[in-house]
This record gives sequence, C-alpha cells and structure tokens, in this order.
Amino acid sequence: MKKDDVKTGDTFLVRSNKFLSRTICKVMKHWGKMKGYDTSIIYSHAARFIWIDDVLYLFGSVINGYNPIEFDDNYDWNTSDFAIMRHKPPITFDEEKKTRKFCLHLDSVSITYQYWNFVQWLTLVYLKINLFTKDSEKFCYCYESERMARKDLYPQNYGDVNRTDIFDLLFDKDYELIYRSNPSTSLISKSKARLTPQQKSKTKKRLAP
Repeated sequence: MKKDDVKTGDTFLVRSNKFLSRTICKVMKHWGKMKGYDTSIIYSHAARFIWIDDVLYLFGSVINGYNPIEFDDNYDWNTSDFAIMRHKPPITFDEEKKTRKFCLHLDSVSITYQYWNFVQWLTLVYLKINLFTKDSEKFCYCYESERMARKDLYPQNYGDVNRTDIFDLLFDKDYELIYRSNPSTSLISKSKARLTPQQKSKTKKRLAP
C-alpha cells in the first residue's frame, strides 16, 4: 500500500519507542488480557486520515487538543510503526465530506488533551476503580475522539464512547485492518543502502586476522 492509496476517513494507529507510547501499550496489553482480547497487536495513538487540497492530514487528539497535523511532517511512511483501518464497505464521497466536517468541528471546539484520562485508565486497569465520566467534546483522548468520528457516521452502531480502548477500534466489526507498516525491514534496507562497497571492504580488513 502507498500513501496515495489512503482514503479520507481511514483510521491511523501508531506506536513508537518513546516512554509514553510504550507505557500506554503496556497498560492496554494488561487491560486486553483481563478482557480476553488478542493482544498481539496494540497501538498507543489513534487519529483519522483526512485529505485536504491534496495534503494528507491526521485529525486526532494531541498535546494541545484535537488538531490536524500533516502526516509527512510527523511520520515516515517507511519507518514509522503504524497501521491503517478502513470501514467496510469503504465510505462514500458524501460520507467523506461528512467526516471531514465533523473533524473540523472537533478541532474548532477542542481546548486541550484529556490528560486525566491516563490516570483513569491506570486506576481502572490496576485498581479496578472506574473513574470515567461523560466528558465534553472540548476534552478528548485519542482513542475516544477516533471512535467519536466513527460514531458520527453511523450513530446506530455505537453507544457510549467515553471509555474507548484500542481494542474497541481494532475489533470494530465495521472496520478492517488493511495495512501494517514494517519499519524494521525498512530500517535494515536503508542501513544496507548506506553501506557502500568501499565501506564493506574496510570493514573486512579490520576484521581480518
């Protein structure tokens, strides 16, 4: 799959080696095992792909609230560890316009990221105390806001989304995983490409008896 194959309304899931991402994945894995989910695939962040004037944006909950960011400015198609989900069947042109409008609406009302959400998850997963409440659109976390966008298109298929986890997105019966990146392979290929024949020769000489 190439970047140009992405459609407006596709779900973007990503993880990294940063501490926060690894911690979120760890908490979600623990939660998934408690609930009996397959935990072999877990991502720490979710957003929605939106094409605007031939530029690929990600609309999602980030540090300063629900905002659009350009994909190319923040991720690399070949080296970032991400997955893409798509509604089945793919959404129509009118639905693409509707989801674009909803994302722009969330962007206009959002104030900040729902920072207390991480504490809510830690309390729920490890202490089994549910502190989740229905929050305003002004405060969302990434899994929640992506599921809100799904619900906006098909409200009859979703109930309360204020306690959305990664598995609610991954195992949504109306969506399918259509692409997973392979960053390790890309990094190996890039490393080999950077190693010129002359460099290989020098390496062999250093290792020779």
